[in-house]
Amino acid sequence: MKKTLIALSLAALSSAAMADVTLYGTIKAGVETGQTKVKTKTTTEKSHTETAIADFGSRIGFKGHENLGNGLNAIWKVEQKTSVAGTDKGWGNRQAYIGLETTAGTFRAGKMSTQLDDMDKTDAWEYSNSALGLGMFTRTGQKVVSVRYDSPVFAGFSANVQFSPRDNKVNTIRGIGQTSGRDDVAKDNAAYYAGLNYENAGFFAQYGFGYKKSAYVELDAAGKYHSKSGQAHRVEAGYDANNLFVSAGYQYTNGWDSQDSYHAALTSDDSYNAAPSQEWDSVANTFVTVPGDESVGLKTHELAVTGAYKFGNVTPKVSYAHGFKAKGKGLTDAERKQAQYDQVIVGADYDFSKRTTAFAQAGWLKSGHKEAYRVETTAGLVGLRHKF
Repeated sequence: MKKTLIALSLAALSSAAMADVTLYGTIKAGVETGQTKVKTKTTTEKSHTETAIADFGSRIGFKGHENLGNGLNAIWKVEQKTSVAGTDKGWGNRQAYIGLETTAGTFRAGKMSTQLDDMDKTDAWEYSNSALGLGMFTRTGQKVVSVRYDSPVFAGFSANVQFSPRDNKVNTIRGIGQTSGRDDVAKDNAAYYAGLNYENAGFFAQYGFGYKKSAYVELDAAGKYHSKSGQAHRVEAGYDANNLFVSAGYQYTNGWDSQDSYHAALTSDDSYNAAPSQEWDSVANTFVTVPGDESVGLKTHELAVTGAYKFGNVTPKVSYAHGFKAKGKGLTDAERKQAQYDQVIVGADYDFSKRTTAFAQAGWLKSGHKEAYRVETTAGLVGLRHKF
């Protein structure tokens, strides 16, 4: 009897200690297949059709709060990627922060999404292959080590500001790699973000801004490096109610991407490396330094739109995105046109329950221009998502 009472007491204490903790997560994966064609004026090359089990961003997390009285709460979150293909390395590798929630707003410090990362309504897809979702359009979204303030909601409006200090290694500077934040070339690794949101009666609108003081370095005619800033702006708006979903977005960047990094994102080029690297030269029988990304910064404009309508348990969806030709110092018209792209995605979700959904989709992504070369990817997938 005494042992039973002790066990019950310990269980009660444990429950009380854990009362403010919530375990949550999403497991989402499926079978994905795709093929890429590279077309020039005279030739067409096809890749093998690749089929693989893919993870679409599975995660697990813990979050909690403590009521401190007088409208004040302590809040925290630790969240990590949990790929169905195996561990995704480390603990708290997705988001991890601690903060205070007050009547005047919420203050947090740690690794968090920026406003551009929070703006995920138009990209309403699960995918790994870039042709199957609007990852190109949403590439400016990041999770960074920072401090962030979110205002309370006033008449449907809310705002946030975010600052990432230069001594946190949050950026990989194109041309030199990661820095300490005080690198002689990059000068200052700090970054600033802000956002504005509105939501009322199913209508919504969002604006996101990001500014990196050192997005890349540029080499002048005298052989001297100069640090250059990069910025991104995105606007999304739409309607989500009465079984209807419509969302449209526009994005402008200046210096956020380089000619090489933009093309690598468009074509899913895994060989892209922003920083200099050491590679073995079998002829010279020694390691040689391969320069990092020293291509020019781009100015880009993009549009995207998504529509969906729910019929019972089935929700058909369609998206279209377009990238206009870019601008960059010294680029020819043909090189500017290489930044152009068109993308179409169609698919449908089937809800088994509020927490479990099956989905299927097909996508087509074409980039480049016939004056140089075009890259065309077609892909498809079937998958399953479960939330807890």
